[in-house]
Amino acid sequence: MSSDNAAAELFDPLSVEYTECPYAAFARARKEQPVAHQTGLDEWIVTGRAEIEAVQRDHERFTSRYNLDGSYPFCPEAKKILDGSLFFRVALYNVDPPAHTRFRNLISEYFSPRALRRRQASIQEIAARLVEDLVAKGGGDLLQEFAYPLPMTVICDIIGIPEEDRATVKAWNNDWLALQVVPLPPEQQVHCAGNVVTYEKYVLDLLERRRLEPADDLLTELVRAADADDPVCTVEDAVVALRVMIAAGHETTTNLISNAVHQLLRDRDLWEAVVKNRDLAAAAVEETLRFDSSVQGAPRVATGALRVGDTEVPEGARLRVMFAAAGRDPEWVEDPDTFRLDRQGPPRHLGFGLGIHFCVGAALARLESRIALETLADKLPGLRLADGFEPRHLPGGFVFRGLAELPVTWS
Repeated sequence: MSSDNAAAELFDPLSVEYTECPYAAFARARKEQPVAHQTGLDEWIVTGRAEIEAVQRDHERFTSRYNLDGSYPFCPEAKKILDGSLFFRVALYNVDPPAHTRFRNLISEYFSPRALRRRQASIQEIAARLVEDLVAKGGGDLLQEFAYPLPMTVICDIIGIPEEDRATVKAWNNDWLALQVVPLPPEQQVHCAGNVVTYEKYVLDLLERRRLEPADDLLTELVRAADADDPVCTVEDAVVALRVMIAAGHETTTNLISNAVHQLLRDRDLWEAVVKNRDLAAAAVEETLRFDSSVQGAPRVATGALRVGDTEVPEGARLRVMFAAAGRDPEWVEDPDTFRLDRQGPPRHLGFGLGIHFCVGAALARLESRIALETLADKLPGLRLADGFEPRHLPGGFVFRGLAELPVTWS
């Protein structure tokens, strides 16, 4: 079997085998092809930790400008709609300095240690209320009733999305993400593309509202930044940035929380350890980021003919840098395929990326996830997986990893 065919066999993001467990593919690729060419998608899949770090640190030669262009071709009707939208506009998160630096500095204040200290009590209150609602029902889907609404509420509060609009925003967000990571039939592409345009108009209207009626939120901050004498961004840039922030601010943390709870409940000793010692909640978050990261990887594009490890890639090559593979690399992590709460030292994962594009909301995601586990341990120490539960994962391409559901009960 040729190396390209082997890579295609290993890395088929639409296959049931890959969706349910990508880590076997990562382990084999690390040994045989740490930079493997997947001919079906014409992409290079990077699973070697040294190669991942090298690409992530070199933002000039491996650009992230095209991260949000989508992984699969669009039909002509959908492409026409998207060409008339902001879909292909490069997000300021993904450009190079100095524009990237100025924009990141602007929004970083909303995720700074000081800002998160002010927000911690609110996050705890939201988590407690959601658990109380779950308890009142006597059981349910922890993903939909707790892990999703907690980070979605928090990020919408930070941005300034009205509460009555959040369910609609979530639906638009899902359509936008679907265009990013999975192949859709033409009619669904057209439907999702139309909703992208509607979504953008909604955010533009929100920004205009904040121009007329400022508030203590990120929407207002971005309007001011766009209207400044030396603008950090345009209003269109703000729309693109907010769309990314809404997705990144809840989707990844929803899956981080549910993946963590799933791993802890699979082994009652692990869950009981967290119940007895709340300090282990933070350790559980870090171990989940290493063992079963909700963000599996991110694309980069080579700006020239370059070498990645021992592999030559051509100019314009699209690389999939698989952060999740690094977390299971036995050269970096002892006993990598076991979920443990006793690991010492700094985090052994790359779950939030590396380099100048390191996730700006990493501290918020850690805080929300830790509070989520602490709250569940406080209020539902007898939490367990529903009888007969068999984990099923949603298709996330090479980007996301999340459960379709997480039914729970308790004693």
